[in-house]
Amino acid sequence: MRSPWLHRCAVLLAVISLASVFTGAAVTGNPERPYYSLGQTHLCLSIAAGVLTIAVVLWLASSRGGTALRRLGWSAIAAVAFEAVVGLQPLPQPPALRITHAATAELLFSAIVVIAVCTGWAEPPKRAEGSSFLRFLGNAAPIVVLAQVALGTLFRHGVLGVGPHLIGAFVIAFFILGVTLSVIYKPEHSELHLAARSLLTIASVQVFVGLTLFSMQSMDVDPGLVILVTMIHAATGALTLAATVVMAILIRRHVYVPDSAA
Repeated sequence: MRSPWLHRCAVLLAVISLASVFTGAAVTGNPERPYYSLGQTHLCLSIAAGVLTIAVVLWLASSRGGTALRRLGWSAIAAVAFEAVVGLQPLPQPPALRITHAATAELLFSAIVVIAVCTGWAEPPKRAEGSSFLRFLGNAAPIVVLAQVALGTLFRHGVLGVGPHLIGAFVIAFFILGVTLSVIYKPEHSELHLAARSLLTIASVQVFVGLTLFSMQSMDVDPGLVILVTMIHAATGALTLAATVVMAILIRRHVYVPDSAA
């Protein structure tokens, strides 16, 4: 580990960023405004996340970290600046701005989680032989989840119907089950078991919350409750995307494919 405090600050940044994603869903796409007061909370959390992102990235740049991780940090700062410009546009914002702001927030959160995970590594990885199919699933899962998050964002802001998002849920289930079960039931991949179980749990919660939200559309439910569930769904979506990205990185770190299989 480069510095225990760098890792702790990165974890704190990830928690604040997730809270910002959670409260952000109460600001846009919310005509009834029962939780609109959370807008001020979202603003404060976003400012805190931006300042802490700059601090963590500068700290990371001054350490002996890998080039890829430092580049990811600078990309995170660029995303923070972009989010500030878009997020501070006066309300009501057009759908294109709201969608761009939400999508960038999801990507930024994933980058911050990766930084938090990588700064916590203390020892060289224990590598085990794996299949090329596992590597393929691990690399493809974040791309598929990102597409699903984009579909959900488009639906939440009224640009797209719910059909593509529902179909995407079944595709996501295939990839996540394929990745996690291929790891969990292989003793040689014990280093990845915790990450796989965490991903499976987060994805299961996301599916349950999504189905709950979908069922609410045809019921006479308090709009405030619908918005609250939407906020939870947006936050768990960000967690799912980050977890698949981390899983892909861990698979590349801990699993090697023999030349003959590759």
